[in-house]
Amino acid sequence: MLPGLRGMSLDILYISHCVPWPPDKGDRIRACYSVRELQKHHRVHLVCLARSAAEAAVASEVREKCASVKIHVLDRNRAIARGLLRFGLGQCFTTAFYGTPELHRHVRSILEANPIRATVVLSSAMAPFAPKGIPFIADWGDVDSEKWLQYAKMRPLGFLQRMEARRVRNVERDYALKSACTLLTTPSELALFRGIASEAPMAVAGNGVDMHAFDPGAPLHIPDEIRRRRFLVFVGVLNYFPNADGVCWFAESVFPELRKRVPGLELFLVGRNPSPKVLQLQGKEGITVTGEVEDVRPYLAAARAAIAPLRIARGIQNKVLEALAMGKPVLASEEVCRTFQPEIPWGVTCCKGLADYVGAVEGLPAAPSADMRIADATRRRFGWEANLAPLLAELDQIENAL
Repeated sequence: MLPGLRGMSLDILYISHCVPWPPDKGDRIRACYSVRELQKHHRVHLVCLARSAAEAAVASEVREKCASVKIHVLDRNRAIARGLLRFGLGQCFTTAFYGTPELHRHVRSILEANPIRATVVLSSAMAPFAPKGIPFIADWGDVDSEKWLQYAKMRPLGFLQRMEARRVRNVERDYALKSACTLLTTPSELALFRGIASEAPMAVAGNGVDMHAFDPGAPLHIPDEIRRRRFLVFVGVLNYFPNADGVCWFAESVFPELRKRVPGLELFLVGRNPSPKVLQLQGKEGITVTGEVEDVRPYLAAARAAIAPLRIARGIQNKVLEALAMGKPVLASEEVCRTFQPEIPWGVTCCKGLADYVGAVEGLPAAPSADMRIADATRRRFGWEANLAPLLAELDQIENAL
């Protein structure tokens, strides 16, 4: 137990827009390890949304250790309709999309049955579910309103994206001012949010990586069909706009020149739900779109390097941490590197354009071996327990005030 905790386990309500298992994508990863850390010290009551009945039914050690669990399956079509209606009335689309009445009922049922002393809310999208009269911690992670502003520059109907950015920002600010503390994942996100809600209490609680799962020294079967190939790899959900936009830009603007400089070089795009535009890359020379795979680690282990060419990036990119933990160099865009300021992690090369990517690839080792210096530096900096200590410290403050 962390110093300062008195040892009195509290009943904590954890509200999330996603099921916190398995930890296989950004928000689920943060939710999963946050709940795990909370379970070491407190009784956790989980209320969250699932995208399907199958997702809601998945078994998990994290689930088994919760004091109670309420999962509602979100009807996407109804959620979109609700969001559009509220947006047309001048409200925030995001909070309306997630604002299902059934989840409000789940929250009330837990409050009626348990002595909840504090709430942790993951994402400003779920802020309206925070029960009144109970101290809550706003785990915004990233400043989502800023992401909407970035979308407005790159997507059609940018004026609508800017309207949503303003409305999301109002939600972020209003609930941050009501919270016991707002947590952001990086110093740069914290600095940005200080300009939005300067009077709100806030702190950095960074992301980490599972060093046991992503361990370059652990036995791992690598199929011959990828072991023998020389490739770069991108790992991530491929219908998420920043990911899809980034890999398409890289495949069209950078990779052809890399193929000229390094004959036989390939690019593997590994991740679930490739967008139609990403799927079209499958026909290009040297590019393989795998779709969802059972385990991404063999692809990381066999790759010469991982890429993170995102042109929109907020918070910490878990894909970067996982590659580094496996001892792999990462070739990252300026936007991704900026999220790690003031110190870019060991093993990340910042690529501002084509020339940087070419130079970085030409400098890679001939064999895809793990660089233990990269893995060890990642282990020291990105442990979950240390990075989530501010979350537990804030709950300690709430406990001390009871």
